Amino acid sequence: MSAISPYFLHIGVMTGMYVLLAQSLNIMLGYSGLLSLATPAFFGMGAYASTLLTLRLGWDSSLTLACATAVGALSGVVLGVPSLRLSRHSFVIVTLSATLLLQIVASNWIGLTRGALGIADIPTARLFGMALEGKSAWLAFMAVLSALAVAATWLIVSSRLGRAMIAVRDNEPLAIAAGIDPLKIRLFAFACSGALAGLAGACYAHYLSFIDPGIFGFSISESLLVMVILGGAGTLWGPVAGAVIFTVLPEALSMAPEVKSLIYGMLLLLIVLFMPQGMARWFGRPLAAGAGTGK
Repeated sequence: MSAISPYFLHIGVMTGMYVLLAQSLNIMLGYSGLLSLATPAFFGMGAYASTLLTLRLGWDSSLTLACATAVGALSGVVLGVPSLRLSRHSFVIVTLSATLLLQIVASNWIGLTRGALGIADIPTARLFGMALEGKSAWLAFMAVLSALAVAATWLIVSSRLGRAMIAVRDNEPLAIAAGIDPLKIRLFAFACSGALAGLAGACYAHYLSFIDPGIFGFSISESLLVMVILGGAGTLWGPVAGAVIFTVLPEALSMAPEVKSLIYGMLLLLIVLFMPQGMARWFGRPLAAGAGTGK
């Protein structure tokens, strides 16, 4: 039996999921320079994909988690093909609209999703025949996935495609002159972003054993924007720090509900005023040359 309180273990598990989601948004916002509000869409798609494959087809979670990751990546490509050809402002609107549309579909397709009632009794994940029983096992699993997400982001950004991604973000006309296709590069980024979010969604479903259309809610995007921007968009560790701090902090402040909003708001204001590049300045220079805000 774990000596750590189940409550703290739960916070740790949720922090790990937010690390995946923060890196998902960071790939788009930080390294591609595009604000995507589709992260909850990929998150929800991954959750429903893994859940339905598990409950209806009886697939092992090792396979459904991989499928959820693939569904997220494919969704990124499908959404990216038309939306990435638009202006930046239109792109934001389209990604938000896609998320809202999926929420409407999930709410009304009763036969598949059970609508607002949601899907309950989702079994815990089983990896190669071994079930993740208890919060301690889930915490260890999410710690491994978080580390892999950071490593994957590092590999992506350090690769030739990653450098092209940053080049397009910083100076698109110059990148085009150098023979880089911005659409293909951003499609690659969108696919990577969708894959991480889809995986996080599958983990969420199997961990909580319940999902409903609220999983597509805009509040997820709001939280992720705070984590990534204040943590340090376009850096490797900034979104990780943002995910940890802004998942743990609200829980810590819940013990003082009278001043929770005041303290939380003041902290956000101080970070914006004194660390405009985000908390990543605590971790040294950004991962890649030119990484940061893209300005």
